[in-house]
Amino acid sequence: MMQPTNRFKKSIPVLLVGLPKFFLHSAAFTSAPCHLPLKFPHINKDAHVSKELAPRRPTLLRSELAQNPVEPNSDSASGSRGSKEVSYAAILKVIDDFHQKDITTACPYLPKEPEVSSHSWVNNSSPKPYQSPITPILSPETANGLRSAAQSYFEQTRDETRGAFGQEVADLGRILSTSSSSASEELKKGLYEALIQQIYPLVRASWSNHDALLPSKNSHDHYDEEYSQQFPSLVVTSATVAAAGGYPGAKGAMTTLERDAGLFTVHIDLGNENEANPHDAMGGIYLESLVSSDTITEAVVGPLSLGQAVIHRSNERTAAFIVPANLRDVADSNQSLDSTTRRNIIQAAETSRHYGLRLVLTTTGVASSKRNETAKENDGDGLSGVSTQPEAPAEERAYRLRNFARFREDRIRYLTLAGLLDVDDHENHLWLGFDYIARVDNPEYRVDVNQRLSDVNKAIFHLEKAAELGPRDARVHFQLATALGAKMDCEKSLMKENSAKSETEAIQLSRVAAALERSAILESTAVKLGINGINDLATCLHALAETRCKMGEFDKALDVIDRWAECGSIRSDLAIENVGKIDNGTGGRLPMIEWLKTSDTN
Repeated sequence: MMQPTNRFKKSIPVLLVGLPKFFLHSAAFTSAPCHLPLKFPHINKDAHVSKELAPRRPTLLRSELAQNPVEPNSDSASGSRGSKEVSYAAILKVIDDFHQKDITTACPYLPKEPEVSSHSWVNNSSPKPYQSPITPILSPETANGLRSAAQSYFEQTRDETRGAFGQEVADLGRILSTSSSSASEELKKGLYEALIQQIYPLVRASWSNHDALLPSKNSHDHYDEEYSQQFPSLVVTSATVAAAGGYPGAKGAMTTLERDAGLFTVHIDLGNENEANPHDAMGGIYLESLVSSDTITEAVVGPLSLGQAVIHRSNERTAAFIVPANLRDVADSNQSLDSTTRRNIIQAAETSRHYGLRLVLTTTGVASSKRNETAKENDGDGLSGVSTQPEAPAEERAYRLRNFARFREDRIRYLTLAGLLDVDDHENHLWLGFDYIARVDNPEYRVDVNQRLSDVNKAIFHLEKAAELGPRDARVHFQLATALGAKMDCEKSLMKENSAKSETEAIQLSRVAAALERSAILESTAVKLGINGINDLATCLHALAETRCKMGEFDKALDVIDRWAECGSIRSDLAIENVGKIDNGTGGRLPMIEWLKTSDTN
């Protein structure tokens, strides 16, 4: 599996109770977790709080914050004063410190946005989810130069590690450091021009009403149409190059389905190594928020030409992958998983090795001269007081705070705080719902059935909210079905006599089936495009078939079983590659891969 594309995306041991090891996955934060009994949602690191946000959150969030007191943490001992719990203000200060460190040290070779003193604010409540200018952002010379430098770097790395091709990713700074001084400077110059002249202006114009791009609200009751003061500047905090494809059995996905820790993500296509016909295979971006039931290609931005970019909010789950040049020309009416579109994508991935550049942007923030009220209450702890330290953007704080919650016994308090920081992020509710389910399923959680039912109801509340905010996330609907099933089990335990099925049970089973069906439809789109493997989809369909049987709808259950059986007849993108090298007959060395061809099955 490829390495994380972000400095915050690291494999972290997850401390959720009762969760077996197979729920863990290395593609941090936003990759596609398994649907297995509890589908593991993905996150990353730390976060902040503002009293202005509280009234906008659901009442249940605030009540949970009050019902789960913080336990003293001996690790936060302060000098000779003994053990002391870590305050929210202290946690957020650390997060802001890390943010400032990242914006200054992560990509120092790339320029930040020049100071912005005026900014026209456009009141656009529903901006376009992405921007992809037809004109390439990178010149052909810069794009080809970056691809050649990455190709040389990956070849050297393979020789050192004796690894297979597979998906490869490397930090752009490392790649440039292995190039000659003159070549490196030319590439940096090309990137400088792209960022200053096109990327930064396009981001600011497209998302002009984003809070992180505007001055702090501490000193303004409302936004005027135009400001005449200092604004936060955009800056790159992560730059990576990914590559995939170019051998028999290659996977089409260049990156895993994931999201990033910053505010905006920029994908730039760097082309491929196929000198004979470089346009047979092209780059594309899968955006989960664009998934439609009409056609699977609606979720694809592309094909992308050399140097063309796709810019979107970092809270979008996306994946870069290889697509055929005629992706839009093929009318694929086949509804099966092994469709013509999927076969064309796999064929394109096998023809050449494709490269892409991924930049993650955030803002420098604006220091606030206003004394934080929380700091006043914590005077004397060595961590508060008047500070001119700029705050990290609220959604980035929430993103990182979710990772911090992983290491806490009182995770729900910190996940709730993340929800108070960013009301529009459905993953805050996804994680809260998931944690309540994990708590109920934990055999060491010794409480009566009424308390378990209360936890399950909270899980359902959060997962329904997550489904409202992120309706195209297959993980949300699967977890919602899991929570609804757990509620049925709790209610059965409370019944003195469990006789024939009641009308209430039939309604509950119908809700479970609807959630599983929705999850299966969304997951199948990612499978048909080669973004995800079949494991999650197969697990979801298995649960759906069981539910249909419980409802007495055996004909529908057989239809679902047919769909489930089809998962075993196609090659899985999660097939395990052997890192050993084999000769392809021309002296080239390719990885061995085991997979099942459609032609091998009946």
